[in-house]
Amino acid sequence: MLKPTLSVVGLALLLAACSTEGKVTPLLTGAAAPLPNAATWALSVQGCPQPDQCEELLTALAGHLVGAGLAARIALPGQPADLSLDVRVTRIRTVSTTARVVLGTVAGRNVVVGTDTLRDSTGAVLRAFEVEGDSAAHPFSGQTTLLDADREFATETVAALR
Repeated sequence: MLKPTLSVVGLALLLAACSTEGKVTPLLTGAAAPLPNAATWALSVQGCPQPDQCEELLTALAGHLVGAGLAARIALPGQPADLSLDVRVTRIRTVSTTARVVLGTVAGRNVVVGTDTLRDSTGAVLRAFEVEGDSAAHPFSGQTTLLDADREFATETVAALR
C-alpha cells in the first residue's frame, strides 16, 4: 500500500519540476486602478547582477506587453510615454548547464524576483507588485534556462496588469 503512494508522490514531484512557475504579490491595498488606453510604454529594468540579465528580462517584458495588447509601442529611453513600468530586480538565481546535467532536478530552478511599479505620465503609481518567475527544474523539460524564468516573470507581470 505504501509503495503505490510513494510512486504517485514521486511522479507528482517529477511533473511539478517539469514546468515553469510564477507568483505575484500585490503591494498596494485597495482596488487596482483601471489601465488607461496607452499607446506607448516606457520600460526600465534595474538591479541585475549582470547587465545582460536586465536586457534579457526587458526584452521578455516588452514582447509580452505588446503581444498581450497592453502596449502598442515600447518607448526608447528618454522618449515620452503614456505609462512607465519600472522593474527592480531583487534576486536572480542561476543554475549552470553543468549543474543541471550533473544534478538534474536537485540543482533546482532558475529564479527571477523583482518589484514592478506601474506609473502614469504624471508619475502617479497605478499598480505595484512583487513578481517571481521560476524556470522548470527537470533537465528534459526544455524550460530550464534563465530565459525561461524571464518569460515566466513577464507572463506573471502581464497577468497582474490585466
